Amino acid sequence: MTKLIISSSEFQAQVADLLPCNRNKKSQLTHSLIDAYHLFEYFDEVVKDPYCSSSDFLRFHSEPYVEAITRHDYNQLLPYDKSEESWAQLNEIRDLWLQATGVNPQKTYKSRMELYQHFNEIKMNREDDEETYGNLPLRKKQRMLHEEVLTDDSVDDNDILKKKYNLSGDCPIFSYLPMYLQVITGATLSLITDMEKVPKGSEFERVIGINWDGGRHHALRQKAEGFCYINDIVLLIQALRKKGFQKISYIDFDLHHGDGVDNAFKFSNFIQTISLHLYETGFFPGTGDLNSSKPPYRVNIPLLHGFDDTNLATIVDRIIMPLLNQHEPDVIVIQSGGDGLIGDRFKEWQLTIRGLTRAIMDIINTYTSSHIILLGGGGYNELVMSRFNTYLTWSVVRKYSSHISDGLIKEYIETDDDYMLPDHEFIEMYKEEYYKFWIYDEPGSTRCKKLINYNKPDTLLKYAKKLVPTIDES
Repeated sequence: MTKLIISSSEFQAQVADLLPCNRNKKSQLTHSLIDAYHLFEYFDEVVKDPYCSSSDFLRFHSEPYVEAITRHDYNQLLPYDKSEESWAQLNEIRDLWLQATGVNPQKTYKSRMELYQHFNEIKMNREDDEETYGNLPLRKKQRMLHEEVLTDDSVDDNDILKKKYNLSGDCPIFSYLPMYLQVITGATLSLITDMEKVPKGSEFERVIGINWDGGRHHALRQKAEGFCYINDIVLLIQALRKKGFQKISYIDFDLHHGDGVDNAFKFSNFIQTISLHLYETGFFPGTGDLNSSKPPYRVNIPLLHGFDDTNLATIVDRIIMPLLNQHEPDVIVIQSGGDGLIGDRFKEWQLTIRGLTRAIMDIINTYTSSHIILLGGGGYNELVMSRFNTYLTWSVVRKYSSHISDGLIKEYIETDDDYMLPDHEFIEMYKEEYYKFWIYDEPGSTRCKKLINYNKPDTLLKYAKKLVPTIDES
């Protein structure tokens, strides 16, 4: 039997879209499209108000770093960010659709202050977060820090801290940053609340948990990197270990190397990390070459421009599956990425939504004795990502939900190229793409750009022979 859990709601989506690289819409478009297909009703549990204490961050991140990114005065509209116009752009589109259709609106938040008010209500209903690390509770230390930074003499020190922890550039301080961190990390950690390790041979209830807003794989112990401030993946794996799960495999399909997770567990023989990523001069983060691998526990698969579905299938079949067979994980954590899909703003890889979904589902379907956690991550074309996350969610639900009567599901996502997106509150966002679901996968479409593929099949087989020494290259 499989238990399906997802953390997603209008509240979570609007909080997730505070992250600047989400451009105020990525998570809301995904949540809305999943809801348009009525997929939430097929889950056993839907977490709508995720939360974790800022003290939970200290299980991996350093105390000075956590203090620097969770200052109380960041939970407000910052002076350079007081306009609500950009953040609220989808509210206007939603309101127009609701007026035209007469549909009863779901609870949404018209301002970031409203979001924060709801966050405080959630916080008040949770256990007290005064857990002590060191001589003072973190909250008291934050109050002291808050008082210090308000003085004129502390301005220079604050700038030094920002440089020290990389809180600028692609990781700027933004309005309500602490709320964002506690909600999104809480969403990931919520997926394993009821997950228990059972002795082999006992009745097994498999959990498949999903948080499309998680997967922040770049964050280091005391440094923000690549739009990632808190490494929810590392915290998740640590929480799984605390629950008694000995063997955990982490697979990263993101275009970028999962350096934060790789570094955190590079000396562990219990945590297996597998990352396939673009590895070219000048491409962030510039780590993860083949020689850094120590199979079967630490595996980095460096790839080139033009990587496609056929290449991906080879890597899954010839490298990932054999490595998982060797490790025999209790839990598999998958960062599904999405910035390698056709249409992404990076324009480096040419994976299709169908192809990447097929690879992930092959793993889920093969390792039926392992719990599965699916997390988001990269993906910088919000319209592509809403389709991909919805299709992968639909694929999981159709295969594993216990709430499907007589094998039937209300909404099918057809595979024909002319299949249209369902009408929903944000349908007009897809107008320039002719409302087609598969327009990025459709051969000959103006949205389906063909790239030169520099990944040679014989090179991938050589990788397989080195990373999985028992493999027969022929």
